[in-house]
Amino acid sequence: MPMWPAPTSPASTRAHQAHSAHAGTPAQAVASAPGTWSIAGEHADHFGGIVAMGISELRAAAAVSPRNDGTIKVRFIENTHEGEKQTDDSITLDDLQERFIQQQPQIDEQGRTVVPPAPEGSLASRIGGVIWTMINRQLLSRETAGADVTIVCDVPIEAGMGAFAAADVAVALAMLPEDSELDHPLRARLAEVCTQAVDTFSSLPALRARHTAALRAEEGYVSIIDYSDNSVTKAAAPISGMLRAFVLFPANTEAPAQSTHIRGRNNFVDAASHAFGAESLRLLPDAPERVIDWLNAVHKVHGSKGQPAVAEASGWLHFYDAETVRAHQVARALRSGAWNELGSILASSQKDMVTHYGLDNAEALSELALARGATAARAASAGTSNAVLAFVPSARAENFAADFAADGLVVVPVVHGTEAAIESTSK
Repeated sequence: MPMWPAPTSPASTRAHQAHSAHAGTPAQAVASAPGTWSIAGEHADHFGGIVAMGISELRAAAAVSPRNDGTIKVRFIENTHEGEKQTDDSITLDDLQERFIQQQPQIDEQGRTVVPPAPEGSLASRIGGVIWTMINRQLLSRETAGADVTIVCDVPIEAGMGAFAAADVAVALAMLPEDSELDHPLRARLAEVCTQAVDTFSSLPALRARHTAALRAEEGYVSIIDYSDNSVTKAAAPISGMLRAFVLFPANTEAPAQSTHIRGRNNFVDAASHAFGAESLRLLPDAPERVIDWLNAVHKVHGSKGQPAVAEASGWLHFYDAETVRAHQVARALRSGAWNELGSILASSQKDMVTHYGLDNAEALSELALARGATAARAASAGTSNAVLAFVPSARAENFAADFAADGLVVVPVVHGTEAAIESTSK
């Protein structure tokens, strides 16, 4: 299996060109956003932790034009290791409104909150959901009556590099009114809107750090996203000079079916935060002990149906706390140039991900990467991808990549990217 090919032309150019064939009219706007790669912390995102997230040179681009029939029509063109693949899908704004209503929590006869089932989440539902949410969050006019959307994605879907998150952001930027000032507050708001849309309309659980990094990262740096105060700071990225980074994944394998479990854990975190009136569990003093006391009380009063076992929840809370500490350690190591510390930090994260969080799908590949000379290796997106992110000494990098490619794995070099941007539509 060859290395993942670098694009020969920008995704935005190809999206612009493909849009006329899809929509029968030129694109009104084009935007693009980078794929993302997580070093640590992404599973503590919902807890309110710290996430270390980089952006890739591989991008998704969206070209859009208006419709007047209340329909969102989406063409998704993805590059794969076997060539180009095209998917067409559509949904109406009325259908999106109905799906939104179905996702609202209800109160049962005993006064308990009933969380709705996870959304079914087609491609059009996710992309249309971004547009619908922008309308209802007053980022788009309520006169918006549909759109044709053409997406070209160079980010490998199976790589755990946020391909769909990049598409969300590209669509949101392309749909903005022409006179929008794309400043930091608007970028932060767009990240929030994209995450809300994915939570409501997608079958995959949202990871807000991907939207945040794609919109707010600085070129050449890893974003350190701290949800205690919603700050985004930067740290040097360990993928040039002494180290190189690769994402490795087996081709044509089923994605892990853990989305429902991850969403369930997020729902538990939300319920506990609500019970204590806390913005996030991380901001709740002595959260692990107090949340377990609360869960025991819930079991006694309402029974355990629909609730995690106490031991299981205790493991999750341990993981969230420890992973937040590890993400802080990663940030400190990156800023001090102590990149040799990444190995032990990420090994601890990988172990805890399996032991306390139950996501073991990338464990064997991570161990193989370490055995073949990686300084550090960890699941790229445990639970939704079989991929591994590996950091390798530059002197060994070419042989390391060639060996995995020879074994039939897809090897994606991780190269610095640039933040999401609105692109020119002039030829």
